[in-house]
Amino acid sequence: MKSLATLIAVFLIAGTAKAETINVAPNVYEVTAGVEFTLGNTSSIDYTFNWSDASGTFTNVADPTLILRAGQTYTFRRVTSAHPFVITDATLPVTGSDGNFNRSTFSGSVIDAATLQPLADFTADPAPTADFIAWTPATADVGTYYYTCRVTSHPGMTGAISVSMGPVATEGVTWSNLKALYRN
Repeated sequence: MKSLATLIAVFLIAGTAKAETINVAPNVYEVTAGVEFTLGNTSSIDYTFNWSDASGTFTNVADPTLILRAGQTYTFRRVTSAHPFVITDATLPVTGSDGNFNRSTFSGSVIDAATLQPLADFTADPAPTADFIAWTPATADVGTYYYTCRVTSHPGMTGAISVSMGPVATEGVTWSNLKALYRN
């Protein structure tokens, strides 16, 4: 009976959880549902992220490590001039840790080769354009990614993105279905 109670508790929690941002560690944020990140910058040193969700408003967070959920859509929009923003795979040579990553290459071709494809979809040119990245990572995309400035001489404008599995969908699950699963 204890196992059934645990199963029911998990079902109820997963079915009623609200989207939020969780500050997991210093400069590490798990964003459980799609949001729009507006990106400014501090000179050529850091990107500054701003977003709002059910947890509140986050302002001028410098080069955060983001933990995003597969299946959610996240938008990255540049709102200041200069510093094109790109999302890359884990082949981009990067050193450092949360909030203090540095790209260790100054080669535009290395940055472009690591940028997710199609390249234009994963590049957000700076304002005054209306350019943005809208990314819905799939379950096959679970893993580590980086974001960086496409300007080759700005290696400090780099951070990490981790895509994790989202919670188990509970839509359409009924009490009868749950009991039937437990009996088998």
